[in-house]
Amino acid sequence: GRGHRTKGSRMSQHQTQGRRLIALLKRRACTYREMLEATEGYTPWRRVDECLNPGEQIVKGKRGKWVTWRVVSATRWTA
Repeated sequence: GRGHRTKGSRMSQHQTQGRRLIALLKRRACTYREMLEATEGYTPWRRVDECLNPGEQIVKGKRGKWVTWRVVSATRWTA
């Protein structure tokens, strides 16, 4: 019924948000604050983690004192 469609659209909104963030994180590393500013959600890092494809992985780094996230495609060297 109707409730199912609403639930489905909410899930796809989260997935869309996650994939958008993953595209950003593939282009450049972002801090937690930059991820928050890029989306309307409160925990964008959770969306990223939920929406990773099997061949992708998160690589955490540092920019000064800030933790950064980046998404890379796993190869046989990183898997």
